[in-house]
Amino acid sequence: MSKSAPARYSSLQVAFHWLTALLIFAAFIFGKYASFLPNDSSEIATLRIHMALGIAILLVIVLRFVTRLRSPRPAYASTGSAFLDGLGKFVHYALYVFIFLMAVSGLALSFQAGLAQIVFGGVGSLPADFFDFAARALHGFIAPALFLLILLHIGGAFYHQLILKDNLIARMSFKK
Repeated sequence: MSKSAPARYSSLQVAFHWLTALLIFAAFIFGKYASFLPNDSSEIATLRIHMALGIAILLVIVLRFVTRLRSPRPAYASTGSAFLDGLGKFVHYALYVFIFLMAVSGLALSFQAGLAQIVFGGVGSLPADFFDFAARALHGFIAPALFLLILLHIGGAFYHQLILKDNLIARMSFKK
């Protein structure tokens, strides 16, 4: 017996999508703000929020990916262009990979610099320069690449919505 594809994503998938977007936006803001602060006690509260957001993102993205694999999805929304369809598929999977790598590189930096004890435990002081740690270079490289992927994702959504007028965004809403 064959089931047809649903017209929209499940409420859980929609919630994970928008929660991921919100958490990433907040982590980016706090991370960027922290990068302008001196590495002293004035940065600790901002780092605490940034790190907590990063941990939340990692948990949500893993749950989101598992849910994606186990839940029915709407049929693929083709643009009619093989290039754009391929780019769309690449961007969706690259978003998962880069979000995961961003969180893991943040965890690696935290371990290398002993940040958990400093930021959450109040023990010790921040390192003079985070760029002394290899994971910081990776974290800093992934951030703009992830930002570009997010822009491509948003651009694709707008292309579907405004140019193709296929109401793609409705598939990722809570409305029935």
